[in-house]
Amino acid sequence: MILNHINLYSHDTDADRAMFERYFGLHTLVLRGPKMAIMQDDNGLVLILNHFESKLSGFNYPKSFDVLHIGFIRDSREAVDALYSRLNKDGWDVQAPHNTHGAWAFYFKAKGGYFVEVTTLTPIRPEEVYHGHTA
Repeated sequence: MILNHINLYSHDTDADRAMFERYFGLHTLVLRGPKMAIMQDDNGLVLILNHFESKLSGFNYPKSFDVLHIGFIRDSREAVDALYSRLNKDGWDVQAPHNTHGAWAFYFKAKGGYFVEVTTLTPIRPEEVYHGHTA
């Protein structure tokens, strides 16, 4: 099974689309004004940003938006630090990188209201493996 897309509700699709292009290398495939952007990474994953308020009827987002986040893995601690520096220099309110769950990571809030995590690969501990599969 392959995860092929992620759909995120965004308060500001234009700002989020620009962020994903500038800092994460995604490419815009389809743009439907300020209501939707369909983007793709170099591995084929599709990210959809939408601002369809009518679809939120009857659906409550978590009160703590840090639960709702999208994550990007960088190859090294230095790569995490470099992206942190770029974002910080460009005026983003970025949490300082720190050790978490055995990885080096930071979070920041996207203009669309959700959080973005940038991290190194988190090592799998033996207790997280279940019958040869990760939990």
